[in-house]
Amino acid sequence: MAGQQVPVKSVKKVGSLLSELLEIERQVAERAHELFRDQGWQAGREDEYWLQAEKELLWRPCAELIETDGELRASFALAGLTAKDVKVLVEPNHLTVRAATQHEDRKEEGTCHFCEFHRGELYRSMALPSTVIPEKAQAEMKEGMLTVVLPKGKAPVVKKIPIKRASARTQG
Repeated sequence: MAGQQVPVKSVKKVGSLLSELLEIERQVAERAHELFRDQGWQAGREDEYWLQAEKELLWRPCAELIETDGELRASFALAGLTAKDVKVLVEPNHLTVRAATQHEDRKEEGTCHFCEFHRGELYRSMALPSTVIPEKAQAEMKEGMLTVVLPKGKAPVVKKIPIKRASARTQG
């Protein structure tokens, strides 16, 4: 890989990702309520308002996940972003990519007839099909593509512990 290195954070506490998701849900709910209020409290359109709020606040980039014998390789199309804009969070069975997107309206002469650029939060989270080693994950940004290489690891071994029967003397 010969692009800009993107820092990868190994997530130890699952609660940190859960709190981020809850905050995103709160923001979407708040915006959906604003849309509901601004449209004159029209009942029956709650789903429409929720989807519009998600569309305004969250950007979900195109992604691809490929598995080989030794690793998982995830690619994300992030045109217009740089390595310093992106956060990569890795857990043994989960990958999350986040970034804040910005778009400033240009003050040019003329009429803008079409614009799909927007401000918002890029958020893409996926369950991984295999266990990975978060501490060995690497990420790189090259020509608008983020590639995250996740070396596979072994799933934690479940140890069966035999139960010993107490002798008659220790039972009291």
